Amino acid sequence: MSSDELLVKKHVKYFQMCLNVLPSRLQKEDSNKLMIIYCCIAGLSILKYQFTIQEKTDLLNFIYEHLVDTGEGFRGSLTHKLYTGAVGANYDPPTIANTYCALCILSMIEEDFTEKLDKLQIMKYLIKCQDQEDGSIRSIVDINDQPFGDGDLRQTYMALCIRKMLNYNPLEYQGLDLNLSKIEENILGQICFDGGLGLGESHAGYTFCGLTSLKLIGKLNTQDSRWNKTINWLIHRQIDFNEYNKELLNTPFGDDIDIGSHNGRDNKFGDTCYSFWCSSSLALFDKEFFIDGPKTEKYLLEVTQNNILGGFAKSDADDPDPYHSFLALSALTIINSHCKNELEPIDPLLSITLKASTFLKKD
Repeated sequence: MSSDELLVKKHVKYFQMCLNVLPSRLQKEDSNKLMIIYCCIAGLSILKYQFTIQEKTDLLNFIYEHLVDTGEGFRGSLTHKLYTGAVGANYDPPTIANTYCALCILSMIEEDFTEKLDKLQIMKYLIKCQDQEDGSIRSIVDINDQPFGDGDLRQTYMALCIRKMLNYNPLEYQGLDLNLSKIEENILGQICFDGGLGLGESHAGYTFCGLTSLKLIGKLNTQDSRWNKTINWLIHRQIDFNEYNKELLNTPFGDDIDIGSHNGRDNKFGDTCYSFWCSSSLALFDKEFFIDGPKTEKYLLEVTQNNILGGFAKSDADDPDPYHSFLALSALTIINSHCKNELEPIDPLLSITLKASTFLKKD
């Protein structure tokens, strides 16, 4: 049974449920707890849910508990918290992803965190996470204070979002900053032959992270013809079958239930999250109108929207989860959808609501 309407009340209840209780099989995601909360708070915010004072207070207390003792950022779960004098702060480091999620959450419940967080300490940690040879940003630093972990464009994007949300001005700190020219060089070096970005193969998620990162450092010239292939590649991530390509339905990756959806790579099935990664990337160039909005909306509402629990799934074969639910709603705020007016607009640059982004800019 499918619905062609956005089930707002069910989605609100779904996100509230995920904030309060999750099945035991998700214990393995304990390190990603702040990411789960971020997706739920963002989803509720897009649905224009009004948080009560008590809900905000509980959230604030919980999020600030995840701030590590050094003030350099946030840990992912309280199960990682080490008591003072145990083995030292080196074994209880913040991660870029969790610091990003924490700041997103705080901004969406309109918490002025500037008085409680030491932006210089956080920026110093980000700087330590940068590989000075290739310009990439790693997820943490190791016990020797060296960059460690994943060094793909996701980390670069989140680090630059943190820098932006902190309203960090290097001129106030004797020029101390990330090596932005190295970051630009690293991103441009990942443009693939077809225009997408990725580590060898174009990937819509990495393309989004690379483009937004360039935008965040003022290096995305949307009029530069070099991006024409990128725009073309992004447009062709939307799946459709018609008289010109109907033979693709006979291939292992062809399924007419995917019509209107987006994939992240060539010859892949549709996936809810890529409707956002692709539409938001195109929005940077003011080209989101190339997306067939009604078809994407039909796919999201009739195929991956869960009519019983609420929320959205990755595909028709999966259960809903907070991540895909948040990104489905985000996509619906960007594309030409009928339910657009029911939703709070998203800021595709920071991946928070436009209302939260405006709050961060206030004096």
